[in-house]
Amino acid sequence: MGRGPTKKYYQVMNQNYVEGTLTCLKPEIVKSKITNEFPLVLNIEPTNACNAKCYYCTHDKVVKNQGTNFLKIDDFKKIIDQVASHKLIMLNLHKDGEPLLHKNLPEMVEYAKKKDAAQVIHFNTNGILINSNVGRAVIAAGIDDITISIDAAREETYYQFKKQKGLDKLEENIKRAIDYRDKISSKTMIRVKIMEFDDIKHDEIELFHKKWNGVADEVQVTGVHSWSGAVDVKVTDEETKTRYPCVLLWYMLAVNSNGDVSVCNVDWDYSGVVGNIYRQSINEIWNSKLLKNIRRAQLKEDWCNPSVCKQCVVWVSVGNLWEFLKEKREFI
Repeated sequence: MGRGPTKKYYQVMNQNYVEGTLTCLKPEIVKSKITNEFPLVLNIEPTNACNAKCYYCTHDKVVKNQGTNFLKIDDFKKIIDQVASHKLIMLNLHKDGEPLLHKNLPEMVEYAKKKDAAQVIHFNTNGILINSNVGRAVIAAGIDDITISIDAAREETYYQFKKQKGLDKLEENIKRAIDYRDKISSKTMIRVKIMEFDDIKHDEIELFHKKWNGVADEVQVTGVHSWSGAVDVKVTDEETKTRYPCVLLWYMLAVNSNGDVSVCNVDWDYSGVVGNIYRQSINEIWNSKLLKNIRRAQLKEDWCNPSVCKQCVVWVSVGNLWEFLKEKREFI
């Protein structure tokens, strides 16, 4: 989610976001756009089910605690109906699971596009199902932007990180999906991603670029974070010695597949739940006492409220907007 240690890999992927990330909005966008009426960025998780076993992911813990859930299409549409009058900067259709496992994902995309819900509708995927019927239907439905997390250029590395074989098949399916995209003249951006793990050799990242430059629309290299200490991995995301408030709390919400609404998409343990779509509107949650208390805690240097914030580094790349946020009294 954040930027890695190698600055040469930083690139603009969206005019509203800091180079190298699709999580951290530019400070000038935050200052000019945030409003207490509605978040600027919304994650809606179609499902928390997953078909991969990545060792650096919290998925097993999520399912153990929350069960496996699929958001109903009618409930998704109710959320989008609330979004429509506000138009998000980005609508992300992912969180802890693999979105392509939801059979109604194409209908979700189609409905969000029909309602003009966001400037960009995007999701992250492991790519295993990108060339399936659902994958192709999502492209045909008009999804704007897809990030495929491959995370390896060699089969042995793919197995090390994903705990399963199949890199060659995955690469072929991605290429077929790109060919399908071109065949139907879709405008979907298809991006491939690799992370700067501490134990991945830089020549493999260069090999990844060699494989995908000119094939995918973009090649993204990010850092690695530990889900606030939940997984045993060396953090290579951008870090800072000075702690400052997480600006994501002023522009983002994440709807989990069970209806609970979290402060952001890093909230794997649901310690940052501030509402539920079956009891409140997005506007009510955005202005809830729970969320205001969390923002206020950040401004008072209480970095443990909620607990998922304690060791998180995803917020770093937005920058220090402490003085600006203190003046936005309507948020606290």
